[in-house]
Amino acid sequence: MLNINIQNIITFIAINLDDPNVPNIDEFISDYQQIKPIEDPIFWLSCGAFICLMSGLIFADIMKSKLNKWATYKISPIPLEDPRTISSWFSFFTGLTIIFVSALSIINFSIIKSLIFSSIISIIFGISMWKAIKDLLIQVKAGTVKEIDDFF
Repeated sequence: MLNINIQNIITFIAINLDDPNVPNIDEFISDYQQIKPIEDPIFWLSCGAFICLMSGLIFADIMKSKLNKWATYKISPIPLEDPRTISSWFSFFTGLTIIFVSALSIINFSIIKSLIFSSIISIIFGISMWKAIKDLLIQVKAGTVKEIDDFF
């Protein structure tokens, strides 16, 4: 039943498009600006989001395994500066920079200015959050984890 209805609709459209009284179909379809995929900010925004998501999940898994090793085997989570941790952290903030640059280019900022601004923001967030996580792991190792209210 559904297939017959769909077939009837497609047949109706095809017959109406062949009708000589219908003006040129190109007049009804507006011309959209063609953007190459490499220049499309939406493409780069989605790439940056994908990079952030994947590297964030990898970093979270690394932290989970460090905390599990601490809980079961008493292996210290403190050597935070191993290559996997640093590369996933750096990848996350690289993806964040790509997101910021793409978002700013959508609202017509120049690429160079948005890249400088995005890099500065990502570096500031990256360093401050790295210090916060490192302090948290030091507190976990010492057994003196503060509540969030004690930080403010």
